[in-house]
Amino acid sequence: MEIAEALLNIPTKDESTAELSPSRAAYRKLLADTMLQGRTRVLCFSNRPRTPLRSLLEPPTPTNIQPVAKKRRHIPQGPKQTLDVPNIIADDQLNVLDWGSEDVLAIALDDAVYLWNDANESITELVTVTGSSVPITSVGWAPDGRHLATGQSDATVVLYDVTAMKPVRVIT
Repeated sequence: MEIAEALLNIPTKDESTAELSPSRAAYRKLLADTMLQGRTRVLCFSNRPRTPLRSLLEPPTPTNIQPVAKKRRHIPQGPKQTLDVPNIIADDQLNVLDWGSEDVLAIALDDAVYLWNDANESITELVTVTGSSVPITSVGWAPDGRHLATGQSDATVVLYDVTAMKPVRVIT
């Protein structure tokens, strides 16, 4: 189990023909001294434990500084808000809910998409698909939190700009 020592001492293809530079030799010596701590083996079975490697890698901390206690967060026991969703399609294969990076929840209800803003708890209707009997089966936020994509079961995808409340691109 002398893997570390072998990896440090076996020359690579480009090093086997040329001699090691002084900086590379110094780096290998420093690496061997730090990682192996003067041992020749990685696994040594002895009665007393060695100094853990973690203590060598962590910066030293002053003893006079007290650690700051973490603030405990409050986890509510009940729901913050209950939303009534009468026409939601109950199918676990669909993605009719999506939470955006701007704390806005997009909900597809049959042929309409609603946005619930967590900051001010307002509900706005983004779009209602008219003239089509195909429901909206998927919603998904872009990482920027400004664009929302909707998909229908007839393979129509529409990208909306939520700040302007209008479609940007339609893909059929």
